[in-house]
Amino acid sequence: MREQRGAAKAGTKGIDERRLAERIAELERRLEEAEAENVVLRELAYQSNQRYEQIKQLMKQNDELRRQLQQLQGETGGVRDEERPDSWFFRTLRQENAIVPHPDEHKEK
Repeated sequence: MREQRGAAKAGTKGIDERRLAERIAELERRLEEAEAENVVLRELAYQSNQRYEQIKQLMKQNDELRRQLQQLQGETGGVRDEERPDSWFFRTLRQENAIVPHPDEHKEK
């Protein structure tokens, strides 16, 4: 009887060791997957940070260009007639006025 119990314990011990080895192998596989995923996530975070810095720089450039544009518009009296939606009207009007000399132009000469 003792021999049977000893054999049964040895059999269960072998099964437990095998289950333990399988569990360790599964945990090692999951650890490797997590490490690989971590590498990918770090690379994505790095790329995301680079893009964020590029966007910040572009926003600064955009703000500077807008400021320069507003300054130029202030110096030239605002938006040019050619840029207005009704520019064909102003262009035609200027052409009509170009036929008749403007009184101020005679004073300059």
